[in-house]
Amino acid sequence: MSKKKVSLVFSCLLGLTLCFHSFAEESHLQTIKDYEEFKVAVKNDVRFLSMQDERSGEYKGIEPTIASMIAKEIGEDVEVTFITITSANRESILDSGYADCMIGTYTISDDRKLRYDISSPYFESNVTLLVHKNSDLNSVADLVGKKVGIIKNSNSAKELVKYMISKGLIDDSQFDEWSFKPELWTDKIAFECYESNQAVLEAMERNHVQAFCCDKVILSSFTDDKLKLLNEEFSPQQYGIVTRQGSDLSTFIDALIRKWHDDGTLERLVSEYLGK
Repeated sequence: MSKKKVSLVFSCLLGLTLCFHSFAEESHLQTIKDYEEFKVAVKNDVRFLSMQDERSGEYKGIEPTIASMIAKEIGEDVEVTFITITSANRESILDSGYADCMIGTYTISDDRKLRYDISSPYFESNVTLLVHKNSDLNSVADLVGKKVGIIKNSNSAKELVKYMISKGLIDDSQFDEWSFKPELWTDKIAFECYESNQAVLEAMERNHVQAFCCDKVILSSFTDDKLKLLNEEFSPQQYGIVTRQGSDLSTFIDALIRKWHDDGTLERLVSEYLGK
């Protein structure tokens, strides 16, 4: 075959590939409409944001409500299928294509935007720590020399180290935000990564870790007669809805979040649940 023909065949194949890729991406929203199913990854153990009723299996909270609102905007006959996730597996669930989007306390950050499309924020919470009430831990300064539990793939450890550096508790010479790995950090504080909230709580019970670092809205679900939150809060975390890059679903969802922010819908929704 001549070079000219090879070039022509290659060009045709490339064109078909690009057209197919473009069609696949642009048809994501249409696919949801056609199948009348909107698959949304959510958590099931975060008070106010997303809880699952043990008896009925129903999901309630700010995030499932937003998912249902989006489904209605996609099409009147579109039903939501909820997929339970944790912070440890939420990215893999989205990457696999098993979910159309993820609404699961996912903090907006520059490094995450390199991998996903993330909508404008729908909720904000600060980072803090959960500790035993009978411990001598009353401030972040008391954590020096301690081990802290975190959830795998969360950014809580990095934010805690940054905060401790800002308070002069840790020298910043060993810290690099882009290469930071919590499991390798040993300067003044150490971290242990776990797959779930319950695993961290069990580790606290056994004193394998002395504190649990996470977003306040998440940790508030676990306060009781034995556990308390520190008064210190830092590093505001804005949550966004996550979709695969280049999907027309991304722009559709972001436009809705912006609209609901401007017209007060999100503010009313948050007030409704936080007031319960």
